[in-house]
Amino acid sequence: MSLAKKNSAEEGSVLVRDILRNLQKDFRVEFRSRFAVNIAVSFAGIVTISISLTAGGAPFPVKVQSILLWVVLFFSAMNGLAHIFVREEDQGTSLFLRITRSADSIYISKFIFNQIFMMIIGTVVTPLFVFFVGVDVIHVLHFIMSVIAGGFSIAASTTPLAAMAAKAGGKGSLFTIISFPILLPVLWISISSTAGALNEARPESGTVIFLLAFSGFITAISILLFRFIWLEN
Repeated sequence: MSLAKKNSAEEGSVLVRDILRNLQKDFRVEFRSRFAVNIAVSFAGIVTISISLTAGGAPFPVKVQSILLWVVLFFSAMNGLAHIFVREEDQGTSLFLRITRSADSIYISKFIFNQIFMMIIGTVVTPLFVFFVGVDVIHVLHFIMSVIAGGFSIAASTTPLAAMAAKAGGKGSLFTIISFPILLPVLWISISSTAGALNEARPESGTVIFLLAFSGFITAISILLFRFIWLEN
């Protein structure tokens, strides 16, 4: 029994070490070029300012504001969320990772990276959108929780899809096409939850709970299936 516990502890230690190494490499490469973040923020800024100029100061209905916010967030994040796997294929490092790292450590590290990336995009894009479009947030806490939960769900859902798109050589175009149908429930609930934070009526907390539960379900399934995606020749 003690030997089994010792082996389990050693496997856990190796997993954590590999995850930290993968994250260190990914962040070092990303911050060296800042490709994904620069593209996402530039796209979000241009689209948000364009929406503001087109509106000419006229207020949008609450539902339209919520839809526009998530459209901007969705398309801003798409290229960056796929980039973490596409880069491995383009640079020829995916084979090295398959040989030297376990599939679980690869998935968890990429998952954490995409979550942090999505958090950065949400933190930068949302205040810009609120300012330029003139969004009047009534329930601030629910609004923040909706953006966080929605972003978490998007990153959780797209991490395994990014691996599939990278393996297929489709890059960003294929990734966006296969991601959109999967993310429709997430976007729909996120839009509804965000719109609730902009209304006078008390928003429903169930939407945030649904997004978090959906993220947990997708993450659990992805961990089980990722090794078959990653190790497929």
